[in-house]
Amino acid sequence: MIPAELLIQAGLLIAAALTLVTLSYIFGDHPVFRLVLHIFIGAAAGYAGAIAVQDVILPQLVFPAIELASGGNVDLVDIGMRVGLSALLLTKLSPRTARFGNPVTAMLVGVGAALAIGGAIQGTLLPQINTSAQIFDVAGFDLALQGGYYGESLQIILQGMLALLAMVSTLAYFHFGAEARGKQAPLRNVLVDVLAWAGSVFIAITLATLFSGVLLSGMGALTERLDFLYSTISALLGMP
Repeated sequence: MIPAELLIQAGLLIAAALTLVTLSYIFGDHPVFRLVLHIFIGAAAGYAGAIAVQDVILPQLVFPAIELASGGNVDLVDIGMRVGLSALLLTKLSPRTARFGNPVTAMLVGVGAALAIGGAIQGTLLPQINTSAQIFDVAGFDLALQGGYYGESLQIILQGMLALLAMVSTLAYFHFGAEARGKQAPLRNVLVDVLAWAGSVFIAITLATLFSGVLLSGMGALTERLDFLYSTISALLGMP
């Protein structure tokens, strides 16, 4: 039996080697890097497939069918619908029978789109509207005035106006309506053009912020990998 300590050291060596090969991409693409990339994609796909089998296929389809075959108390309509929909979905594997799986695919896409839209409305749009409305907190503004905090009151006003301008101008950026001008090209309203330009500025600021966040996350991952390499090499060489 292989000692556990030896397995741990072998795992650290493999992880360090894969990390070094991945970092070698800074010198250009090469076959060893592509091999590591294929290993990563294969491992990720295998893990996703194993999770799908363990959490979806077995408990939702296989185990109920086994219980039904053994005379267990299973809803026949429910298991019949599961087996039928799964069989129709498997027809997408062949171009000749793919049309039979279109209704099931359409149902999956429709349910997924509905969940995505509902999640966007409940998790993004409504909280954003609520947050924008809370900026114009009249009660807090009155309390600030009564307490003599005129600077804080001005800050509340400026924050609210800036948030309102950002929201309206960003929406105006995606307004593509224009008035007809006879044979000439349609022209948008001047106010809409000005708001759209301001919206492009806010969109650029947002994208820059998101990009900086992604860059910082990448730098954090790089720092963690470099620290892992240093600690692994130090442990192997017996360095303190």
